[in-house]
Amino acid sequence: SDGSNIDASRETWDRHRHVREVPTDAFGDINFGGLGQKTGKYVRVSTDTSPEVLYHLLTEQWKLSSPNLLISVTGGAKNFYLKAGLKNMFHRGLIKVAQTTGAWIITGGTHTGVMKHVGQAVRDYALSSSSMQGQIVAIGVATWGVIHNRDTLVNSEVR
Repeated sequence: SDGSNIDASRETWDRHRHVREVPTDAFGDINFGGLGQKTGKYVRVSTDTSPEVLYHLLTEQWKLSSPNLLISVTGGAKNFYLKAGLKNMFHRGLIKVAQTTGAWIITGGTHTGVMKHVGQAVRDYALSSSSMQGQIVAIGVATWGVIHNRDTLVNSEVR
């Protein structure tokens, strides 16, 4: 449950009382509009899923190469303006570091704030001819409740 049916005027939301864990029914492949045939993978997991289980999923099931470096880009979700030169420098620098080190880029996975700039950098790289040089791994970790059209991500074959 995402807690959306809780009457906020009467009761404070509590994860232990209002969340019921069940085997995930939200996983699979996702197509990113505007990127041609580019697809990614997604899965809904519990907040207390162990890092070992997630690492196994990413490397053994999804066949991602083990990272040499993790780049975690965090910050507020408040949108801000970057001048074109600074934005281009951020995009090029992030992609260059990820490419040359075999890094995974981990971010909040939403289209706001600094996370939006990370997403745009990865998108621009995927659309460029230089993307043939190597894969960039970008992992967005967002809460289920903020995902737009999340119901379409539920795998109906699991039910």
